[in-house]
Amino acid sequence: MRFDGKRNVFETIEDELKRLISVGALKEGDKLPSVRAYAVERRVNPNTVAKAYAALEREGLIAIQPKKGAYVLGAREEGAKCSELKRQLTAWRAAGLSKEALLAAVEEIYREQEAKTDD
Repeated sequence: MRFDGKRNVFETIEDELKRLISVGALKEGDKLPSVRAYAVERRVNPNTVAKAYAALEREGLIAIQPKKGAYVLGAREEGAKCSELKRQLTAWRAAGLSKEALLAAVEEIYREQEAKTDD
């Protein structure tokens, strides 16, 4: 993995792990290296790795189990989350929520979450 200097290191780590999951190099149930081991291997700060892992967990790609480690979630879990999201979006649209209001809410949620991870 190369860090290009144009992006945050944690984003580079996050993207690399997403790619490995998407191509099947990391499969459902696979255990990711510990934060410390990954940090040593990549010569980065453990906090950077923890931030990348937390972002992947929020996206539903991995599950972090305290004292046990981080594990890749299968596409079924991600697919189920997307299905539920689509069901909710359909219901909100039917209730009269405009696309603009929905997109504004999504942006606000992501901004708030990013602000929390930056702290």
